[in-house]
Amino acid sequence: MVGELPETWTGGNRTIPGAAITGWLSDFQSPQLTALVNEAVENNYDLSATLSRVQQAQERARIAGSDRVPSVDSGIRTTRSQNLRGASFRSVRANSFSFSLDVSWEADLWGRVKNLRDSQWDLVTAQTNVYEASRLSLAANVAKTAFEVIESQEQARLIRQNLASLRTNLDILDSKLEAGDADDRTALEISLSRADIAGAKSRLLAEQRQEDAARRTLETLLGRYPAGEIEALKSLPRPSRKVPAGLPSELLLRRPDLLAAEARVDSALKELAASRKALLPAVAITSGAGTSTTDEFSDIFEIQNLVWNLGQNFTRPLYQGGRLKANIRLDDYEKDELVSTYAETAMTAFREVETALAAEAYFLGQAEALSEASAEARRSEGLSRSQYEQGLVDIITLLDSQRRAFDAQSSLLAIKLELLRNRVDLYLALGGDFDHPLAEK
Repeated sequence: MVGELPETWTGGNRTIPGAAITGWLSDFQSPQLTALVNEAVENNYDLSATLSRVQQAQERARIAGSDRVPSVDSGIRTTRSQNLRGASFRSVRANSFSFSLDVSWEADLWGRVKNLRDSQWDLVTAQTNVYEASRLSLAANVAKTAFEVIESQEQARLIRQNLASLRTNLDILDSKLEAGDADDRTALEISLSRADIAGAKSRLLAEQRQEDAARRTLETLLGRYPAGEIEALKSLPRPSRKVPAGLPSELLLRRPDLLAAEARVDSALKELAASRKALLPAVAITSGAGTSTTDEFSDIFEIQNLVWNLGQNFTRPLYQGGRLKANIRLDDYEKDELVSTYAETAMTAFREVETALAAEAYFLGQAEALSEASAEARRSEGLSRSQYEQGLVDIITLLDSQRRAFDAQSSLLAIKLELLRNRVDLYLALGGDFDHPLAEK
């Protein structure tokens, strides 16, 4: 069950600091990454479309606000008719020329029109926050895709090193075979070496495919043609600082999607108030001035032909088939839906923050363990190679140690990528960096 609806919603009175949206990029200490994000913000087509929706919402709000001021119209009407009368078919001509300036205005006695106008401006606030959310998401996607490009490059480099070692093993076995030093196990060892080489080639092609796809995705995010030629970063960056202990929960309040949901609730409350006020009496004032003549067109500019009128209209809806009360109920249900959506958005925000914070600790622990495993695996590889060259172990032991070393290093690279991706997800969950809370307008 949803709790009591707050009496006031302050989403429209607070702003997201501009530095919070992309300020977190400085934690990676990579000018290249910052440049890529700035290029994406300038050229991304989806973000440009979102900005256009903000501008559309602003114009709708201005249209809604125009009902609070008088409407003024002017016009010129001219008619000329000719009849044939009598047995002699005498021609009779009649002229009518008029100029009018009409003013109409509905007095907003109960603030209904103001409610409708303010509701539209709340939707502008919501759409503006959607734009900020899109900008933050775009920056995050650019960063994560750039990291993926570098990780794939590093994985491919590692595979090539492994391939070189495997080929060296095969060369040693081939030399033994040619020298006549082969024993019963040599054929098996050669077959195993060739199988490992083929497997490494397959992994290399898979990494190259992933790198190519990541490059094209990154180019698309930047608004470039996806040619797969972009050079992203030189190496995987490392965050310059740890997650601060005791992050204030107020940081979560600046999440753009949360502020957008809050502004939509605010808009719905004003729509509901306007629907209720539609049951109250309305007063409209109309007036007009102009000239009218049946002589010549030029006579409409004569002051003696001036006419004017002033009137007022008092109306109160009595029966419209239940339409007005149905509108009230409809707006009330829509308000309830938006309140539930806001609550769900808030719960999702808390979950994402808690998950990213917990994952940071897990990934750091994994990285530390894999770093140790990688160091030991490389050491065992060196020992097994030395012992193999001395004839103390067979090729299977060497291949196994090489595979362990490769797997440990590859897993360490993958965890480093996940650590970076999770840090970016934490910035997304918080709505920006660690330093800039929500600001009052």
